Amino acid sequence: MKNYETYTVEDFIRDEDFQDWVRGRGKRDEFWRAFLKSYPGKQTAFQQAEQFIRAANVAPERLSEAEIRKETEAFIDNAGAYTPKRYAVLEPERDKRRPDNPVRWLPAIAAVFVAVMGFGWYFFDKKPEQRVAQLSVNSAIQLVETTNDSQQLLRVVLNDSSEVLLSPKSRLRYPSQFSGNSRVVYLQGEGSFSVKRQRQPFMVYTGEMITQVLGTRFVVKAFDLDQKITVQVLSGKVSVYKKKPEKVPDNKEVNGLILNANQAAIFEKSDGNLTKTLVAKPLLIAKRAKESPFVYDEVPLPVILHELEKSYGIPIQFDEQLFQSSKITAILSSESLYEKLDLLCKASSASYEITDGQIVISRKGYR
Repeated sequence: MKNYETYTVEDFIRDEDFQDWVRGRGKRDEFWRAFLKSYPGKQTAFQQAEQFIRAANVAPERLSEAEIRKETEAFIDNAGAYTPKRYAVLEPERDKRRPDNPVRWLPAIAAVFVAVMGFGWYFFDKKPEQRVAQLSVNSAIQLVETTNDSQQLLRVVLNDSSEVLLSPKSRLRYPSQFSGNSRVVYLQGEGSFSVKRQRQPFMVYTGEMITQVLGTRFVVKAFDLDQKITVQVLSGKVSVYKKKPEKVPDNKEVNGLILNANQAAIFEKSDGNLTKTLVAKPLLIAKRAKESPFVYDEVPLPVILHELEKSYGIPIQFDEQLFQSSKITAILSSESLYEKLDLLCKASSASYEITDGQIVISRKGYR
């Protein structure tokens, strides 16, 4: 039996069971999800190993010859500091008047190409702690890429402790370490985000649409074959806007939508139209409402609507004077918000529609 109490970063990385779980292929999902509750002292090693395994799949980027030459020269200048001890050999003192033997630098040059274009012997020869540190160096020219090829949700923990539940057939590209004035990731497919609050905004790029938050929970669905891109807010506040060629992440002058909990945005790829609506299943956000059912005995409809508005965090527009005489006696508990509205509207001869992320209630025959 494995002694997880003594596990180091390297032990986690070498554990094939742990590798499979990180890559979404493991059969012990519940065990690893609950691992840190059983072994809280292993959190740092656990997370570093998880980040390293995910970072092993790096999307290469094309570099110009000048950039490659620059990286090579910089590596050669510092080759002594990076040469692993096991490869160190004693060399006779050479004649300083003679030029260097180019063959001597071939391993270093090869290592640069490996570092720039992917991972290789040079990188994996380092200790786990050195490997994790090296990721931040490569992040300037590369992004870590995680693809969910499994049939289950794949959990991805980012450098800022934000988490993403990546849906099957989805891909997320992100820096191994966030830096600068914003935290930027790129999504193809569907992901449920739980973003840690920080001063730097968190931005999700999905084709022609950008979702920006400081810290909240939301779901983005942006499959290539779909005609729409959707953003659903579970808690907090999110801004959504269309990407423009001249836009930069720091630009605060943007035209888009502000979404609150239970609101959603839909971007039509065909015409570039961006609209606000509500999520399919609005959830209660007020704690009091979660603890007990809505019980009413001859209560005016406006009072009930205001309570629903507060409990779900969704604006409800209606003529208060028009509905003041409508008295409602009902117990509303497990019904969805839309089912509650159907019952209330039926009892008061009214109807409702969703407009611009709000609920508009009107009396039949009135507008």
